[in-house]
Amino acid sequence: MNTSVASDLETTSRPPAVRLKKIAVVAAKFVVTGACFWYIARQIDVSDLLSAIPLLDFRWVAFATLLVMLQIPIMALRWRNILDGLAARNEQMTRIAMVAVAAIGVFFVQVLPSVMGEGVRAWLLVRLGCGWRAAVTSVVIDRAVGVGLLVAFGFAILLLPSGEIALGNYRDLFLLVYAALLLAAVLGLLLAPRIVWLLQRWRYSRWIASLTADAHRVLLGSRCPAILGLGCLIHALTILVIWSLGRAQGLALPFADAAVLFTVMVGVAVVPISISGWGLREVAVISLLGNYGVAPGKALLFSICFGLTLVIASLPGALVWLLYPIAPLQRPAERGG
Repeated sequence: MNTSVASDLETTSRPPAVRLKKIAVVAAKFVVTGACFWYIARQIDVSDLLSAIPLLDFRWVAFATLLVMLQIPIMALRWRNILDGLAARNEQMTRIAMVAVAAIGVFFVQVLPSVMGEGVRAWLLVRLGCGWRAAVTSVVIDRAVGVGLLVAFGFAILLLPSGEIALGNYRDLFLLVYAALLLAAVLGLLLAPRIVWLLQRWRYSRWIASLTADAHRVLLGSRCPAILGLGCLIHALTILVIWSLGRAQGLALPFADAAVLFTVMVGVAVVPISISGWGLREVAVISLLGNYGVAPGKALLFSICFGLTLVIASLPGALVWLLYPIAPLQRPAERGG
């Protein structure tokens, strides 16, 4: 009796503890973001920032926003290929439906912590008839492909002379870290069958074994060239977005320099210690553009424009969320007895 009561109490106490943990993580991210902007406020002259706003060429800003919107159907197509590789796509997952779900997911990633935003994607995919396991696996693989290609792009970009100018003595450290991550990813894929065999021996690591096996099948299967090619196109468009925002401020950034900025700005956003990279990204951009002689106020405006461009480009996802019917898969009605 006492054991049963204790077990019931433990079970009922877990959900509040989990919620408190999530709240604490989100609060910590807000603290980091706020601390970064507090530090920035002590480094810049606000008048320089305000005086640079009227000088913006909003035609280039609009062009950059359109480029970000163009990434959404490309991301949807990459995700669709991953689902095909998992053999998890059904007749409800049409191109239009996948673009709609991707747009909604992009919106929620901007307004919620990234993990919760990706969870919305998986949940919407389940509403289209996909199983929870396949939905979560597809989102994890899609996210991993984006991060992995970011590391590969960063490694290649930092080999350029502009990478040495921007990062100075830190470039070799970044190259070493990126090379180690790439080597680990490649070895992980090649050795996946052995890793799966080891992980399946323990009960609590079987889900990791299943995920590893699925990633191995998708990323070394027939859909791999399309998945990686679409991922590279998304990152190339992001570099073009950064170059366009530089033109909007009158910064004649060569593409190589825009690529270095891409490596830092997008890479910082992946680190899950702030709200969608806000704050950390601004600190990094001010430091990097300072090496090119850009005033801190203009550098801060550049970074804020990039963040706002992502937010504005995600707003169609809010309209899709309100207007597009993503209905659950209709199941045959059960016969009454």
